[in-house]
Amino acid sequence: MEISIIGGGITGLTTALALSKLGIPAKVYEQAESLNEIGAGIWLQPNAMKVLQWLGLEKEIKQAGCTLNKMEITYPDLTPIKKINKAVVSDSDGNQTIAIHRAKLQSILFDKLKETSHIELGKSYINHELVNKKIEIQFKDESISSDIVLGADGIHSKVRATMGLPSQYRNTNQICCRGIATIELPEHLQAEGKEVWGHKKRFGFSQLSDEKVYYFTVLNKNNCPSNLDQNSLIDQFKEFDPIVSQIIASSETFHETELYDLKRLPNWYNTHSCLIGDAAHATTPNMGQGACQGIEDAYYISNLLKSSEKPADAFKQFELKRRKKVEYVVNNSWNFGKMAHNPFGQLIMKTMMKITPEKVISKQMNKLYEVDGL
Repeated sequence: MEISIIGGGITGLTTALALSKLGIPAKVYEQAESLNEIGAGIWLQPNAMKVLQWLGLEKEIKQAGCTLNKMEITYPDLTPIKKINKAVVSDSDGNQTIAIHRAKLQSILFDKLKETSHIELGKSYINHELVNKKIEIQFKDESISSDIVLGADGIHSKVRATMGLPSQYRNTNQICCRGIATIELPEHLQAEGKEVWGHKKRFGFSQLSDEKVYYFTVLNKNNCPSNLDQNSLIDQFKEFDPIVSQIIASSETFHETELYDLKRLPNWYNTHSCLIGDAAHATTPNMGQGACQGIEDAYYISNLLKSSEKPADAFKQFELKRRKKVEYVVNNSWNFGKMAHNPFGQLIMKTMMKITPEKVISKQMNKLYEVDGL
């Protein structure tokens, strides 16, 4: 069985590694000439870490990143809206969130994949079709044959378009900036993830290493300067704790993007093709679960392909297994982002945080962190 994975991002690379672990060869085709992730961080929550642990990558990822002992939402002065203990941000096995540079994570996955499978860069996917029970995949410079196509090519998936599935997006009308700052955090802020809430704006940050900090900002589009630069971004957060301005001032560049997600697809697969990760269920980043859900997809699709006689059966079971959870993430992330930027919605969320017992929060988070068999 020949499996072609279109897209060499986190989901595509993890899927190839998962298939390789189960003795199923796969090849990744990535349109970029080199794997260069944007200068930003990622929070690998316990569900993602369980899969990466299963792949034998936990130690290397922990060494390259920073284990976060606390995750808090705070007022602008960094006072927590609700103080929580360490157990709330861990799963039942003690797994915690790891903050890591996206480029470092991708490099770890890529280097591991080169040992066990194949990856080709500079392969710009055009389309694919079924010809005499084989899939003919057309790239810009050549065509190849395969038995299965897995579309891991992101929210703007060309594989999805070839499959005749819609590409409709929900725009949040919010602008997100992500960057890496060279700064040593005060000791009381080290090894912690913070999301700071102000009026129609948010700022999040965490340590990545001794002198590197990942940060992100979210601003309502109608309040955002047309030409955002470092100074205007600092000005947006001047009423926040001084560490916020210091972090922004310590970054050389930041990546600016408008936040949106993918409207629910009617299905993710056909007899020979299946979408995974953002190609199937792209979400806004408000729950920090986008890449984590793609990593979960890699685990489930690989195991189902291993246990199923027909690829279509594996695809059907994959969608049945994953739909409920990813839709919970997509919808809650959307609602979270909209309410956090509405004064009345934010007040409701703050009130709910304060009155919800920690054991209830812990139970909710552990359900999110569950991965069957791990």
